[in-house]
Amino acid sequence: MHFLFRHLIVRHPGFSHLRLRPVLAGLLWVSLFTYTVGQTSGWAAETLESLVNQGNLAASQQNYPSAMAAYEKALKLAPTDKTLRNNLAVIYANHAVGLQEQQQFEAAFQYLDKAQALTTAGSSAAQSIQSSRASVYFAQAIALKESTTQPTTADYQKMRALLEQAIVLSPQEVAFQKAMAGMYLDEAYQLAIQEQYTQAIPLLEKAKSHDPNNKAVRQSLANVYLGQGKNDIPNRKSWVDKALAVDNSPQIQQVANRLLAAGQSSPHTGKSGGFASSPTEARGKAPASLSKLSVNEMIRDMEGQLQITPPEKATLNQRLETLEQQVLGQLQTGPLAVRTKTVYSALMGSSDALLTGDTLDASLTQSPSSDPENSYLDEIFKVTDGKVVRWGRFPLRVYFEEPPKDSPASSLYKAEYKAAALKGFELWKERTDGYVHFLEIKNPQAADIIVNWTEAYTDRFADPEKVPDVYKNYSPPKRSPLLTVVQVASAFTPGYFSLVPQAAAAGLQYQQYRKLAILQDESKISLGLSPTKTLSPEAAQLLIQNMAAKEFGHALGLKGKSSQQGDLLYPELRSDAPQTPTLRDLTTLRELYNRPPNIILNVR
Repeated sequence: MHFLFRHLIVRHPGFSHLRLRPVLAGLLWVSLFTYTVGQTSGWAAETLESLVNQGNLAASQQNYPSAMAAYEKALKLAPTDKTLRNNLAVIYANHAVGLQEQQQFEAAFQYLDKAQALTTAGSSAAQSIQSSRASVYFAQAIALKESTTQPTTADYQKMRALLEQAIVLSPQEVAFQKAMAGMYLDEAYQLAIQEQYTQAIPLLEKAKSHDPNNKAVRQSLANVYLGQGKNDIPNRKSWVDKALAVDNSPQIQQVANRLLAAGQSSPHTGKSGGFASSPTEARGKAPASLSKLSVNEMIRDMEGQLQITPPEKATLNQRLETLEQQVLGQLQTGPLAVRTKTVYSALMGSSDALLTGDTLDASLTQSPSSDPENSYLDEIFKVTDGKVVRWGRFPLRVYFEEPPKDSPASSLYKAEYKAAALKGFELWKERTDGYVHFLEIKNPQAADIIVNWTEAYTDRFADPEKVPDVYKNYSPPKRSPLLTVVQVASAFTPGYFSLVPQAAAAGLQYQQYRKLAILQDESKISLGLSPTKTLSPEAAQLLIQNMAAKEFGHALGLKGKSSQQGDLLYPELRSDAPQTPTLRDLTTLRELYNRPPNIILNVR
């Protein structure tokens, strides 16, 4: 006689999985001893075997209602048989899994209760069913989060109560602990962007207690401490010390140093006019604390920034070589530590002097240009609805796409056009004395700007009346309901508050929601190749250079046009002479970057 026998094993979901796996992937048939049910006749024993076989077949087909019906009849014939009881418990639990996946949580709990009643307390089967119950609580919390677009404090409390029950039942389950940390982090985010740091701090401290090694949690907590220090001037030094005790990374140290310096001078200190006097000044030096970072820490941070997952057994040198190719385009020579610092300094760049004051709310309109004779900022405001839209950090990471094979652009594209485009970008660096600078990278996922090649070229800002009105009544996008509790922790990437919490209200939306259509065009430059068809090679390259320079100006924040002929942002494209940023172009850009931004395009 054959009977199904297997202990209940439930795999809990990890961060990237929401659904439970079926308890049984298949059926395990085991030959057991011959049953003796009291003075059961041969006819009764045969019926018992028939019912068990029927139940096993239904279970193998995941037809759990039929399997339960057959086993319940069999159990009436042999009510004390442990094998039958365990098998029916397994079927109940599998059915509960299906109900949980359909979000029928109360019904799932009922079947888990029935399964629990059939097992021996303390047995492995009982423990597994307890774990299943924890997973249903977990899934219930996830479902509540997904169905709540704008959670209230009461909603968060209910979600955390469900997670708490899951943790009580399975205290060693890492996924539950991380989900709880993510829940606290999510609510803290809602408070932090409103600068309610006093309320956000205890939530982030609880998040840290559930997931103490979560870098995003620690950095967020450190930056909220800094935000509190910004408001609590008498105790600012104490808050800075607390922040550094939680996260002593170069990014936090830079923000802490600026905050302490602000306490000794006007909060608007820094360059009020002109760009940096030299490229070195604009780039800034590598953080003073860079020497405190180990090679491993620097490499790990850079891999995080570029979204690189190294092979499991890769050596530090192999990982660094990958970074060198991505960032510098070539391998370096010399000691490992020196090479690592070189790449780190180039990649991380500097945000000094970019944020000169408090960030404005994204719905506010700013005043007209202070220098209308030499600036066309008012023309930019016609497109952006009076909002300052600009980058929050240099260098900008630029990625060049290859034209798709067999596309019209592919037949027109030449390798030297990329060099011409880079030369056009470099004009802005030269004319701003290095204030504007960029870095070509090889990973599109980590790029601020993606350059693609198209057949036709259109200056989308040549006619402001036809520019989509994406900034009018603009407010940062709300969190997508598709983001689940277990994804929350990873959503808050390093750099969450990297420009101090005052920048979060305007900037976080781009870091976390950069693929939304409302800002999608901000990270793309399209260079059209059809105008090169009738030109000589030299004229074609000059045209691409001028086109790239103009488009880079738009990408920097000049979202409109100049009405004065000769300016680079005037709607004219030449192939007979180089076009370069004029004094009016530079004055407009300076006014833009000397104002507090409404929308920051990169916070990392």
